[in-house]
Amino acid sequence: MIGHDVFLPTPLPVLCVGITVMLAATAWRRSVNRSFLTGMVTLLLALVFVAHHTGTASDNGDSLFIQDQWANYTAILIMFSGICILLMSWRNGAHDRATPLLDEYPLLYMLGTLGALTIVFSANYMPFFLGLEILGVSLMGLVTFRPGSAMQGYEAAMKYLILSGISSAILLFGIGVAYGVTGSLRFIPPITAGNISLTLPISATVMILVGMFFKLSMVPFHMWLLDVMEGAPVPVAAFLAVVSKIAIFSSLVRYFGTGNQPPFLNDILYVVIILTILGGNLLALRQTSLIRLMACSSIAHVGYLLIAFLCPGRLQSGAITIYLLAYTASTLGVFATMAAFAVPDRSDGTAIAQWKGLFFTRPFLASAMSLMLLSLAGIPPGIGFFAKFEITATGVEYQRNLLLGVLIIGSIIGLYYYLNIIRIMMSAPSLPSASLNRHIRPELMALVIVLTIIVVIGGLFPARALHPLLPVSAIPSDTEAEMTIR
Repeated sequence: MIGHDVFLPTPLPVLCVGITVMLAATAWRRSVNRSFLTGMVTLLLALVFVAHHTGTASDNGDSLFIQDQWANYTAILIMFSGICILLMSWRNGAHDRATPLLDEYPLLYMLGTLGALTIVFSANYMPFFLGLEILGVSLMGLVTFRPGSAMQGYEAAMKYLILSGISSAILLFGIGVAYGVTGSLRFIPPITAGNISLTLPISATVMILVGMFFKLSMVPFHMWLLDVMEGAPVPVAAFLAVVSKIAIFSSLVRYFGTGNQPPFLNDILYVVIILTILGGNLLALRQTSLIRLMACSSIAHVGYLLIAFLCPGRLQSGAITIYLLAYTASTLGVFATMAAFAVPDRSDGTAIAQWKGLFFTRPFLASAMSLMLLSLAGIPPGIGFFAKFEITATGVEYQRNLLLGVLIIGSIIGLYYYLNIIRIMMSAPSLPSASLNRHIRPELMALVIVLTIIVVIGGLFPARALHPLLPVSAIPSDTEAEMTIR
């Protein structure tokens, strides 16, 4: 995308204004409904003005932010996911009297979204790390809002606090070394600014990469994700699995995807991708909790995405953008169906055994869940089939034969545990239909329908439905003009 120098991408001040309004309204009079409504309006306004900017930038000094097709695209995915997750949260926050949420929940959620968008638009270490910490601190508070099991939420938040702090320390130390080597805070690997044989640029790059791997929960830095997502409410687990992953992966592409990676970095990525795909899928085989299974699934899907990341060019950008959309829609669909299935005071829908016989009691939810799971497995008619085909085509184009073999093995394993959930839903119900006959809130039903339509349309008509929406050249490159923000 051809751009020009600007001062600030509009979504960031829009979210800041919305959060300020929420704070002022809470100080005046508490109202969870009003807080959720304010957050929803703020996200919709930010989505409308996603491609706009404020002011012009000075030519002096390093740019703080960057706005191009890649930043706009990932920001759209984050804000769309934010709207969907707010709808899931509204059910618990405003309608369930047994376990009501407080005004702090939507406020922390909006702060986390602001942090994710700051990461996406960052072209400098300072806003990148600031956004990372805003996102992390918000998530620590959100995890504790688990209804009916406060201690489990506190335990998950403590695990996230410790491990997130360790990863942030490693990342910050790498940033400090990078600044000492390059004398600049620009968001580029220090190994591109000097002699690759030097120890300090390599050490700084590896530490920053390890910090990002922690945040992406890639193997062997992955075990925190399962426990934290299991201890969090369903909407917060969806936020962890989708929004935070999109933000960190976007920064990873921004950081390492703009130039030729040195051989040692490719070797590291090869090993991590293999461990991530196999580790995530093998861990999922042992899970009896649907949230823990989705955590393992998200780990494996990051590994699939990194295969395309190692294949530079226009084919890479098309594969990554389409796969991000497929993963976002399908994963949100699973969590939205889980939120719609939940029965207050009896079941939160997180145990796989609770889904037994769902085709007999709630056929629509069972069909929607099956479609989302098949899409994640890469089976037609879901959009995931086309997305995984694009990843495979990219690997074939660049002869990543070993990684393609691992992708095939991981997909076979994933197909087993995804189909196992469908098998459980098709088995005879253990409870009478009347005991599960509960009215589903209209906003949740509408959300499931919308996500189902996206998954089906993207899978049945990929060329017509996706290519006009997904810029093939969205991935930043050295030859692409950038829109920078100081």
